[in-house]
Amino acid sequence: MTNQICLDEPRFKQMEQEILNQVMEVSKAMLETFKFRLIYGMKVTPEQNQRTIKALHEFREKNWDKTVSKKEAYHKYLNLYN
Repeated sequence: MTNQICLDEPRFKQMEQEILNQVMEVSKAMLETFKFRLIYGMKVTPEQNQRTIKALHEFREKNWDKTVSKKEAYHKYLNLYN
């Protein structure tokens, strides 16, 4: 079954603004991630980076809740930041 939605101009503009805000937030987060990676890459040696990656994988292995599905874990993660 298909649903049809009718929007008036003010509602459309509101929806458009919400979408633009979400796009801006994602863009800012991506830029901050790149900035962090650039600064981090300049400050650590390749050996330190490998140790950090290994420690992160070990941490995830020990602390990952295997009783929760990936979808549930994703929703829990989203709820932490909303």
